[in-house]
Amino acid sequence: MTSSRPRLRTWRRTFRALALTGRARDARLGALDSGAATTGSDTSHGLHHLPPGPHATALKEDRGPLTPPRLLRPRQGRLGDCWVMASMLAIHETAPERLRALLSPEQDGIVAVRLPALTEPIRVDRRLPVDERGSFLYGRRDGANPGWVGVLEKAIAAHVAGDYRFLQRGVARFGFEILLGERARSQLRMPSAAQIIAWRDEGRAIAASTHPLSSRVPTAAGPLPRNHVFAVVGADARSGHVHLRNPWRPEQLLVLDARSFRRGFLSVDVTGPLG
Repeated sequence: MTSSRPRLRTWRRTFRALALTGRARDARLGALDSGAATTGSDTSHGLHHLPPGPHATALKEDRGPLTPPRLLRPRQGRLGDCWVMASMLAIHETAPERLRALLSPEQDGIVAVRLPALTEPIRVDRRLPVDERGSFLYGRRDGANPGWVGVLEKAIAAHVAGDYRFLQRGVARFGFEILLGERARSQLRMPSAAQIIAWRDEGRAIAASTHPLSSRVPTAAGPLPRNHVFAVVGADARSGHVHLRNPWRPEQLLVLDARSFRRGFLSVDVTGPLG
């Protein structure tokens, strides 16, 4: 005799949930799918409620600005979701208004997040994970409160698997596709400075991923972090140097020579023009 078991959220199914329309997990208001049910997400009353996730002990309402006129750079917190935050950072460096357009504030601190791959918005509140001291732990506006960054991160967590924990693995190409609703392409061959400049002139967002041995590559900011994603923001045609921003420290510009870039990075993900 067989018994029905709930479908567990495996890594393969999580990847499928990141795909574009046609395979994306349906986020209909008020519906609980099997993935959300097994990870603890609650969508009662059409609102997604997530548990605090790793490192956090509670949730606290973010009462700071949501989308002020100047969108500060997104900064990654203690959640290992660099593939989301680096994609967000790369888009911010290219077409920040594309990010602002995803958010529609409602009453009582509720925000409707309209991810382009989904037919319905994901509605979340602004209660975000904090530590025992009440400090916000995950994505935030650089040097400020979580704001739009924390809300967008929460909505993506709800879409992917209903839990922050499942955001700790991923690739930048899927981050771009979630945020833009458009296909991005990956390549293993590292582009030249001239190619990066051409892409940036076309208004493309670019992210680059390191590999397990990247910590052997020294930089002015210390060894490259392993299995991490950076936003590629430009290059120098004369010297061949590549300009990157780390979502851990988005205010700092990391400049790498071409050899270090080739040695330290595994792949590059590129969007279409965002103009």
